[in-house]
Amino acid sequence: MKRSIVMAAAAALMGTLYAPATFAQDGTTIGYISPIAAQPGQQVINAAMAKAAAELGWQWRLLDANLSADRQVSHVDTLLTLGVKAFASWSLDPNAVAGAYSRANAQGVPVIGVNSSGEGVTSSVWWAANLCTEGGAYDQQAAWIAERAPAAKVIVMGGPPVPSIQNNVACFTKAAKAAGLEIVDQVDNTKDSAANASTLAADEVLRFPDVKVFWAYNDQSALGISAALASSGKAVYGSQSTEGVMVFGINGDDDAIQAVRDGRITGTWDPDSYATGWAVALAMKNAIENPTGEHPDLTVSSTLFTSDNIDTWVAPLERPYSLDNIPLAD
Repeated sequence: MKRSIVMAAAAALMGTLYAPATFAQDGTTIGYISPIAAQPGQQVINAAMAKAAAELGWQWRLLDANLSADRQVSHVDTLLTLGVKAFASWSLDPNAVAGAYSRANAQGVPVIGVNSSGEGVTSSVWWAANLCTEGGAYDQQAAWIAERAPAAKVIVMGGPPVPSIQNNVACFTKAAKAAGLEIVDQVDNTKDSAANASTLAADEVLRFPDVKVFWAYNDQSALGISAALASSGKAVYGSQSTEGVMVFGINGDDDAIQAVRDGRITGTWDPDSYATGWAVALAMKNAIENPTGEHPDLTVSSTLFTSDNIDTWVAPLERPYSLDNIPLAD
């Protein structure tokens, strides 16, 4: 599925955001507060949620926080005014939204956290690549790197001060050190753009010319890093070279998958955003149907794609998921 097609579909879905409220036959309206709806992985989550809602006969609403915790708070009130039966939110600041989530709970509206938890969250849907577990994604990735580049010097690129991003950075850093890798620096791409990542990476390459690995919190940063390496005349470790600098991202965006194929980045974690949207819908369904019961968290399986397995990748919207067929981790 080309990125342009995914974005066009997402744009069509987002066109319903401020349309007059209409309700499904059973009166069920749900919502999702996206941290930044323009991000490709978020668009895939949105597409999955829209399809799941349609199959359930629900009305679906998307609201975009655009990296603003304050906007997330106001969006909660908007959804409550619309009369939603449940909503999901990727919390940018759990403390800032706790009061709003608690207001939702008081009205009998469950809140599903997406890669986030905290006060007022009924249950959470996690990416396996966002969990810091022994033998999990970051231990596996650090071992993959150490096997090919023992004791390599690593630069970590974080992002905006969002808890899930900060957790990922801390987890990878810990796993890398345990695997014998050397973290020589950390920089944060707080502007959340490929262009800013490229500028930061160019400076890092000048400071640390013997760096062997760049680990980035998302794919756009990884693509920016790759551009900076190309400008500095350095090769990237991948399908075209096993002597260059390793560059890793997270999200499994279409552009990053193509970059892995081309050898412009080494790898990306595909957290399966499409399955995530289905899992969020399932969590909502469970919470709505059983409001007084316990609702365990759901974890969606993640896969690290490199040149070793990139031929097995399937475009998100072509994956045959349903509420009864979601790839959940044990």
